[in-house]
Amino acid sequence: MRINRTFSIPVELVHELKKKHNQSETVTRALRKYLDGDAVDVRDIPTKQLLVAVRTRYDQFDTEYQLLTTVISLLTS
Repeated sequence: MRINRTFSIPVELVHELKKKHNQSETVTRALRKYLDGDAVDVRDIPTKQLLVAVRTRYDQFDTEYQLLTTVISLLTS
């Protein structure tokens, strides 16, 4: 069941939200993350850790994997 609510948000967010296909779902997901305490700001994660995480999406023989491995090694040295 869903219920309509009215909230005041900054106009900048309104403009960004208008670009989204399903605005209600976008707001619902954001609120759920906030209320569950799962909201993680990517800017707080070290670059090397992010690259290692992205690298796991690829097979070790993929070009992307090799490129990320090179970048990670450059960050380490």
